[in-house]
Amino acid sequence: MKAYALTCVLAAVVTFGCSKSENDIKADVEEQPKGDADYTLLVNTNGKFKATSVQGNSEKLSPNEKDSDFQEIAEPLLISEEGKVVTMYLKDSACSGEIIVHDFSQDTSTEKDVFTDLSACNLIPKAIVKGGNKVYIAYEKEINGQNKGFWVRAIEMSETETASEDIALTYRPEEMVFSNDKLFILGMDEEITDEHKLMVIDFASDKAITFKNLGYDARTILKNSQGNVVVGYDEMHVIYDSATMVSEQTNYLEGKAPNFFNSRLKHFDSNGKMYYAMTANAYSEYPKVPAIYDFDENLVKLYAFENFLTEAQRDHEFAIENTTVVHYDEANNMLLVGYKKSGENNAGGMLRIQLEPNPKLAGYLDVMGVPVTIFVN
Repeated sequence: MKAYALTCVLAAVVTFGCSKSENDIKADVEEQPKGDADYTLLVNTNGKFKATSVQGNSEKLSPNEKDSDFQEIAEPLLISEEGKVVTMYLKDSACSGEIIVHDFSQDTSTEKDVFTDLSACNLIPKAIVKGGNKVYIAYEKEINGQNKGFWVRAIEMSETETASEDIALTYRPEEMVFSNDKLFILGMDEEITDEHKLMVIDFASDKAITFKNLGYDARTILKNSQGNVVVGYDEMHVIYDSATMVSEQTNYLEGKAPNFFNSRLKHFDSNGKMYYAMTANAYSEYPKVPAIYDFDENLVKLYAFENFLTEAQRDHEFAIENTTVVHYDEANNMLLVGYKKSGENNAGGMLRIQLEPNPKLAGYLDVMGVPVTIFVN
């Protein structure tokens, strides 16, 4: 179990939960990045998802003339992301559902109709994730109009015909991740104890299901860059080795939690640091702001807009209402921030922040729609 005590405040970045002494704190100043890069934004425009291509150089961001092959779709009910692959479930009519898997590295899509045997209007989809050639959808459905049942459907995506299998679940599913040929499901025992459970389906062992008690306050699960499973709580997180299920617990000091459970999508760099939209609480006037969490050091860096943008930039030039997505351009060491504009339901923008030696704006772009996620091409 780990817990760290030091709180430190830098000029433009709020940093807390440090594991080092004050004498060990230093900025890793690297060679200034060139800034040349291409990005793809997935944006929500009036309830429609579409892709926008962006290019950057050392001075600015601008629209890219090369369009993505991503076809505009209705806003999905469920979405998950791993690497450059986005997996979505949406209703394409009143009682039919569809899976769309888009690989932005290849700019290709695979689509499958689902639940044609059950009628999508009579079930509640809960979570979706892709693992190998299959997509897994957890869902809830009434039995005989009275009791509720829970299942996860495994759908083969590589076949011409949709092959699927339903696996019954003991507890109500909330979130899922796939790793090491196992499906990890955060569930709730709503019938007896109201405790959270971790259900693990091992596809290498004839779909054997094991359970772990998580207590009452588990908030989220995610897969880190090592393929291990993180269970997040308000005051701590627990990391389970996806192969052995050996666990390690890290506690947060009061008021120093990384607060990553309200970020819809999270991204990792090659060193295991996580980039996300953090609930700011007292650290900013904005509901969510860009943040980086280092799991190894239990260290949060919070990039409040007030600390590196002027009031005129925040309120008028960019008109920032809230952060919607955070990613990282590792080649250029730049933070990528998608945000919603204030007072508008259909407008947003992208900021690029140079991280070293101090946070500095390195380009921005207004976009039609609110960014959902960002990919570095």
